[in-house]
Amino acid sequence: EDPRFPPIEKKELDQLTISVDVLTTPEKIDDTSSLDVKNYGLIVRHKGRQGLLLPDLENIKSIDQQLKVCLKKGGIKESDPYELFRFEVKRFHH
Repeated sequence: EDPRFPPIEKKELDQLTISVDVLTTPEKIDDTSSLDVKNYGLIVRHKGRQGLLLPDLENIKSIDQQLKVCLKKGGIKESDPYELFRFEVKRFHH
């Protein structure tokens, strides 16, 4: 169960598309200059907390926005000394 989405109904099954994202091994980066929101996902870590955001999301238009969403998801403050990791995604559809 995912609280973000309503349950799928039986009548919707024929209309579903299955998509699987396989993430590459995260690569530690020093800053956001090597990011691209279309090609790289982002992981932010600080003291056991982590925020992760996949690349190429419809509502994410800038690196700054990607970083802020990751920080929020991880419960990490902008002023915390966090680590950054980027990754790529191989997307499979069925």
